[in-house]
Amino acid sequence: MSCAGGTERGFTLIEILAVIVLIALFAAVLTPNLFIGSERDLDQGVERMRDLLSSVGEHSVFSGELMGVRLEEERVTPMRFDPVEQKFVPFGGASRSGLGTWRLNDDLRLSWDLESPEEGDGRDGQSGFGLAEAAESRLVAGEDDADRDERPQLFFFPSGESTPAQLNLELLGSERLPVRMRLSALSRVTVEEDD
Repeated sequence: MSCAGGTERGFTLIEILAVIVLIALFAAVLTPNLFIGSERDLDQGVERMRDLLSSVGEHSVFSGELMGVRLEEERVTPMRFDPVEQKFVPFGGASRSGLGTWRLNDDLRLSWDLESPEEGDGRDGQSGFGLAEAAESRLVAGEDDADRDERPQLFFFPSGESTPAQLNLELLGSERLPVRMRLSALSRVTVEEDD
């Protein structure tokens, strides 16, 4: 049946193009905001990592405890050496805010490299590296294989020294370079800026 006096009408090319342009504008406005949110997650992750490492170092100095940090790609666990059990145990408790296990966001990944300083390289890393080797050799005597697998990679000593390391925090799926952080043998955390 046809309408009397009228024709069937569809969308014109101009109307279709107008809808496509509006969709493209909305996508252009929303997409950068999603990416900026991820960039913000990376920046916040770097700050949280720096604060966590600094807090563990400070706690070690003020409490006199041997502390450690267990690093995994998706998790960072502060630990303390338990003299009764003669092994490292996760550090936590309600009264110790900021020193609980930190699970990274799904889009962040952590990698690290423990530094082995060369003789006479001018860095302050030698003393902390020597202490870390001494702490490890002391721990090996009382450990079984399961304890060894759960041992921290970074050690913080009551003397204010730590294991020197380079840590990289990466935003997955981003063209942004990983953010590099350096932990010195004097427990100082610095963030290296992108070149």
